[in-house]
Amino acid sequence: MLHRSWNAALSTAIVLSLLAATLPAHAKQSGERRGRIQIEAKEELAVDTASSRSAKSELVIIQLSGPVREDWKEEIEGTGVTLGDYIPDYAFLAKLGHAQDKKKLERLSFVEKVTPYTPVSKVAPSLRSALGGQKAVQVAVVGFDRKVNMRHTVNSLSVMNSVQDLQIMDDAKHISVATMSGQDLEEVIQSEDVIAVVPVPENKLHNDVAAAIIHADELASSGYTGEGQIVGVADTGLDTGREESMHPDFQGQIKNLYAIGRAGDPSDQHGHGTHVAGSILGTGAASDGKYKGMAPKAKLVFHAIESEEGLKTDVKTILSQAYEDGARIHSDSWGDDDNGEYSLTSFLFDQFLWEHPDMTALVAAGNDGKKGYQSIGSPATAKNVIAVGATENDRPDLGTESNDIDDVWKFSSRGLTSDGRIKPDLVAPGTSIISTRSALAPSKNFDQRVDNRYAYMTGTSMATAIMAGGVAQIRQFLDERGEKEPSGALLKAILLSSAEELDEDMRLQGYGRANLTHAIETSYKDEKKGIKTRDKVKYSVKVTDDSKPLAITLAWTDYPSALVAKRALVNDLNLTVTTPSGEKLNGNDFFEAPYDDEVDNLNNVEQIWIKEPEKGIYTVTVQGYNIPKGPQPYALATTGKWATAEEPDPGQEPEQPGTGANTYVGNVNESKPTHSYKIRALKQGLLTVSLDWAGDADVDVYVYDRQKKEIASAVSSNHPEKLEVELSKTGIYEVSVVWKKGSKANYKLWVSYPTRK
Repeated sequence: MLHRSWNAALSTAIVLSLLAATLPAHAKQSGERRGRIQIEAKEELAVDTASSRSAKSELVIIQLSGPVREDWKEEIEGTGVTLGDYIPDYAFLAKLGHAQDKKKLERLSFVEKVTPYTPVSKVAPSLRSALGGQKAVQVAVVGFDRKVNMRHTVNSLSVMNSVQDLQIMDDAKHISVATMSGQDLEEVIQSEDVIAVVPVPENKLHNDVAAAIIHADELASSGYTGEGQIVGVADTGLDTGREESMHPDFQGQIKNLYAIGRAGDPSDQHGHGTHVAGSILGTGAASDGKYKGMAPKAKLVFHAIESEEGLKTDVKTILSQAYEDGARIHSDSWGDDDNGEYSLTSFLFDQFLWEHPDMTALVAAGNDGKKGYQSIGSPATAKNVIAVGATENDRPDLGTESNDIDDVWKFSSRGLTSDGRIKPDLVAPGTSIISTRSALAPSKNFDQRVDNRYAYMTGTSMATAIMAGGVAQIRQFLDERGEKEPSGALLKAILLSSAEELDEDMRLQGYGRANLTHAIETSYKDEKKGIKTRDKVKYSVKVTDDSKPLAITLAWTDYPSALVAKRALVNDLNLTVTTPSGEKLNGNDFFEAPYDDEVDNLNNVEQIWIKEPEKGIYTVTVQGYNIPKGPQPYALATTGKWATAEEPDPGQEPEQPGTGANTYVGNVNESKPTHSYKIRALKQGLLTVSLDWAGDADVDVYVYDRQKKEIASAVSSNHPEKLEVELSKTGIYEVSVVWKKGSKANYKLWVSYPTRK
């Protein structure tokens, strides 16, 4: 298997070799990635329209003629009809107010047809065999109105009085979880207030060197240690559960510790939770700093969820409490091995992340990869999470599952999801990971003990924890760059654009393996205002270095899917890129040439990836193709540089290898005379600054070190002002633009500084 030359200098170049099937041997072309993946689903109604004994219903499916427009929705609601969940393609579940509403709808020019939504269509296929029987099944009953509590409805529909353990979900009051007989289940689906009945997932655990493989150590050595970040974790427990006897690596790290599984007891009798928490932010205090987590200066909000019955995964309570405590990163190394299904738990994650777009959730893909493709479990199948698979570590003395960093771990669960989406999103080291050991956990629960404080464990759980710590590092970087509330979509776009391509099937590797050093070198945009159907936004990206691949990634936090829909995507954005030579490329259409004949209508991540890009300006277009639940915010990240369409940086020196270059625009005047910008040098080297402005103002530029000591300045009366200074230390520096006199100055500041080791 060939290793790419651009990775040859990296000690952590990865090439996956675990394939369940041989791919066809055909000539590779620039930009192509591996995998038999169809990104464009046939346009059709993505819901089961099984017949039923009743053809009359207040609940209907309204099929529209094309991409949903806001004025169409307003006109439908003006007839007295209540719109419910969106169903791909171009349809809504709806409730009629009066019998004549159906005819009103059919007269609208953009309505193709109105069909009854029948009871059997509401039942997940895996539950249909239980209908009418005596056997009890645990189900989630989903109501039409998301504001209506379903407890009374479900109770009133029971004719056999078999309903037990009825619970209303704090996550979503329109969903009730209960155990009932097949006979009562058949009665429940007759209700006009019920739109879906689905299974309840059975969630379980997805059970130093890794830092070097994803380059977290390089960021840490430059000061990116997760400072100012709070990470939430839901897992078995945390060491002894008591502050006075807590593992030394967590002393001073815990912001809040909740006990959900066993009331009043957040201890870890398994060992899994303590281990993943240590990988994220353990300080290494018990090992003199030898076994630190990825982000040792981050803080922890922990929910202990293990009980005698299993894991208590109350998603809304867990995520809400963590969010209220300040966590904007959440790590979840558990799930159900349900073969790629978009489950109730997937829905709950997507709902919370849609409502809290500045939260990033990372979820383990699962350890079921031996079953082959479509083995990824929920909630890693949620659209808005970052689903993490596992690669091997570099510990050959510990066996064949940790002896080749160029392999995906053989048990790491694989995509696609059941509706054809690309998952996992990326991969990270997950085998033979050394981390903190719970004092209460038996040795048999670990791969191997290091000592009384540390142990080895393996799984996508470990990879997820490592990535959560990495996200804390990246979030600290963004915070220092002025992105105080970066969206989860932005973090995902940055990580996927900067991931190392493994030259392997994307059903194993996702978009590649995380590289945190590359991540902080991407150019990015966090477009929080959002777009609607038919909106188009254009950008320009400049490529000056054709020796490394170009990645441009579009990501968005999508509206939660209707649980009865066969496809999960709701808001459909499209990414297109035109190369300097005029070739058109479509997002995710990189499996077979031509790269513009398929349009992705499945994924809420789209990427252009070109192995050998040509130099010049690339035109990037983001289109709101179909936005039924908008407006839709989004994020972009690229390994190129943002530019104007005409010429990105006229008169400026080309960026040299090993440097980063930022362009800032702003204005200074008598009332606001100073604007300052922070940069971080990752190695010693030359800092170059150029400042130009329009008008007759006198404007100077200064450079300060971390102690606010001036180390350079350009203070002439002419412009542009230019300076160069040799940086003798790594770390944070501040560049300040200072107005001295004259009129308001609209300026452009260009800063080049050393970024790569």
